[in-house]
Amino acid sequence: MKFSFVATLAMAVSVMSAAVPAMPQPIGTVMVMEKRQFESNGAILDTLKQAVVEQTTQINATLDGAPESPSTDEANSLADEINPRFAAIADALREATSSFQLRSLVARQEEDGEADSCDAQCITEKVLDIVYEIASTIRAAIERLGLRPLILQINPLLLALSALVISLNVLISGLLLTVSAVVTTLLGGLGLSLLLLGFIV
Repeated sequence: MKFSFVATLAMAVSVMSAAVPAMPQPIGTVMVMEKRQFESNGAILDTLKQAVVEQTTQINATLDGAPESPSTDEANSLADEINPRFAAIADALREATSSFQLRSLVARQEEDGEADSCDAQCITEKVLDIVYEIASTIRAAIERLGLRPLILQINPLLLALSALVISLNVLISGLLLTVSAVVTTLLGGLGLSLLLLGFIV
């Protein structure tokens, strides 16, 4: 299920650029280490996106075949089908977050390599693409089935998403604010409260 991604992304980037002051660029060896961090994390995000899309495609296919106004029993039955896929997305987010921490440590010990460059803007775009894919699918599921049969899986999923964004916020100052703008646009107070809860805990 797709919404106005271009408008949402433009709004989010404007929030980030307006709210976050420019940081001085590191030089020498520090620049090399930062570049390797971005490259490693960019590859991890590409793998994560594939895992997320694999699950959201199945979720959206299930929703497309659902009645427009399912009964409570029908909604619960459909939720039983898609909740494990939300759980799988949360697992993929946690695995990626753990990989960020590991790859960053390795990157600090490596010299500049041959991998394609993925700078802060590249990382931000990849994260926003993943966030939009997840949040728009959650919204579509809630609109069709209601929140009650989904909440037990949506809560930990958004907390896992929050943890991922926070881990990258160390490299990209203001990323949490940018993602919060997208999540709030798509999911309102529910998404924002859970995203910020992840930041607090």
